[in-house]
Amino acid sequence: MSRPTLVPLLAVALICLTRLAVAAPAIAAIAASDAPPTRASLGQFEHDVLSIVALRNEADRLAGAAVLARAVPDLPSVLTYQTFLARAEAAPGAGAAVQWVALGNCGKVGPQPEDCINAAALARLEKLAPDNAAVWLLAFDHARQRGDDNAARAALARAAAATEFSTYYGVLLHAVLETARALPMPAALVHVLAGANGNAYAATYMIAAGNVMYLPTPSLEPVFETCKAPGKDTARRTQCARIAHLLAWGDTVIARAAGLALQERLADGAAARARVAAERRTLAWQTQQFAAQVLQARKDRALAARLVQLVLQGGTENSIQLALLRGAGIDTTPPLDWQAAGQ
Repeated sequence: MSRPTLVPLLAVALICLTRLAVAAPAIAAIAASDAPPTRASLGQFEHDVLSIVALRNEADRLAGAAVLARAVPDLPSVLTYQTFLARAEAAPGAGAAVQWVALGNCGKVGPQPEDCINAAALARLEKLAPDNAAVWLLAFDHARQRGDDNAARAALARAAAATEFSTYYGVLLHAVLETARALPMPAALVHVLAGANGNAYAATYMIAAGNVMYLPTPSLEPVFETCKAPGKDTARRTQCARIAHLLAWGDTVIARAAGLALQERLADGAAARARVAAERRTLAWQTQQFAAQVLQARKDRALAARLVQLVLQGGTENSIQLALLRGAGIDTTPPLDWQAAGQ
């Protein structure tokens, strides 16, 4: 429910796999860290980074530290996920992004948290971000799992009436990246994470992207199931169309892909379907090119520095992706002979 879910659409699945490929080098290095000296080097670096950030008191920065700490074993109590999260929630200016991190405060803490959700954090988000469709889609799924049809219908209506879809991806990627940059990374660790010719900009980005990938996010499969065949139910079709629009303009590549896929499903007529299909193809191209640029950044320090700069400037995953491609002089429209995988 609260983890990235592959909805039954190949294009969305491809986007998910591409995002995984971007973070895979760091994830693989972390997963292999049971063998010394890698584990000792990575663990010591993360411990030292968290020790520095523990002196800060900004809510988002502490939330970023909580995200990073969740994947680090054997930390002292003052540096754990639970401690950083509690401090973030109590810090001045703590808002919806902090509560989004708190959604994962359930089940077993670890690098890949259990598929659960903190109901108290969700309730707080409903008050803090009532115009965020992502919050209400979480509530929709939560109500469905409880078998509460009335609550599910109400949550779906609130999602359709919202003004945005945001998982606070850009804010939290920024916060985790700043945490990972709190200290210079040892050259040996850079080479483990980014390769023999790697650079610290790329290594810290991959650490941040790898950790943010496991933050809670609404499962979109229940929405697709609900909107699969609205038929002559005008109210349901209107709700589904509105949610599709919000997803298509959401803050992540996965949300945009899902929104476009839902718009294509709901489109009236061949012309409308063709237009949306073209947008989906363009998004698939952009995402493929972005992934290639991120992997290239491992051995291209200037490109990696630009990527980090874009994250620190703020924005959504979609805006960061487009800005990196444009800065690299890559056409954001696919060549006529390019074919997206699975099409």
